[in-house]
Amino acid sequence: MGPQLVSKGEFAAMINVSPGRVSQFIAAGQISAAAMVGSGQRAKIDVERAKADLRLTLDVSQRLGNGASTNIDPGLSGAAPISAPNVYDPEPILGIDHKIKQQKFEQLQRANRNAAVAEARDAGQLTDAQAAKAEMIKIAASMLDVFDGGINDMAMAVAAKFELPQRDVKHLMRTVFRDVRERAAKVARERGAEMPDLASTTIETEETDQTAVT
Repeated sequence: MGPQLVSKGEFAAMINVSPGRVSQFIAAGQISAAAMVGSGQRAKIDVERAKADLRLTLDVSQRLGNGASTNIDPGLSGAAPISAPNVYDPEPILGIDHKIKQQKFEQLQRANRNAAVAEARDAGQLTDAQAAKAEMIKIAASMLDVFDGGINDMAMAVAAKFELPQRDVKHLMRTVFRDVRERAAKVARERGAEMPDLASTTIETEETDQTAVT
C-alpha cells in the first residue's frame, strides 16, 4: 500500500490547523520537500511523512498554541480535534525539561561554590599549604640566623663578666650553637614532612533552591 497523499486543505483538516498554517509549515521547511509530491497548486502531501516532519520541528508551545491541539500523531488522519493529552507523549519533553533545570541548578551550585572560595581566599581564610610549609621552615631558619649573628655580642658579654679570653668564649659558643642548630634544623625538617600537602576547611555557601530554577 502506497503513501496516503492529500491536498494542503485536506492535510490542514487532518491536523486541525488552517490551510494557511500548512503553507507556513512548508515555507519554513517544517514540512520537508520529501513529504511533497508534485508542485504548485496541484501538489500533494504525504500524510505520514509530513506528520513525522512536524513532530520533529514543532515544539510543544506551537503544537498546543492557544489551547488548540495539532493532530500530528502517526496513523491519525481524522479531522476531529483530539485533546492535548492524547496528541503527544509528554514524558520525553518533561524529561528534557527536567534535565535542563537540573543542569541550571548544578551551574548555580558551582557558581556559588566558586564565589565562596574566592571570597574566603580574599579574606585570608585559604592559603597554599605547600607555600605555608615552606614559609614556616624559612621563619625557623631565619630565627636561628638571628641567634647565630648574636654570638659575638654574647661572647663579649660573657668574656667581660668572667674575665675570660673573648676568642675562647666565642669559639666554645659557636661549637655548642652548631650542634643546637643541626638539631633544630632536623626537627624543623621532620615537622615540615609531617604537615599535610592539603588542609581541609569549611566554607559556607548560600543555599540554592532548586524550585527557583526555571
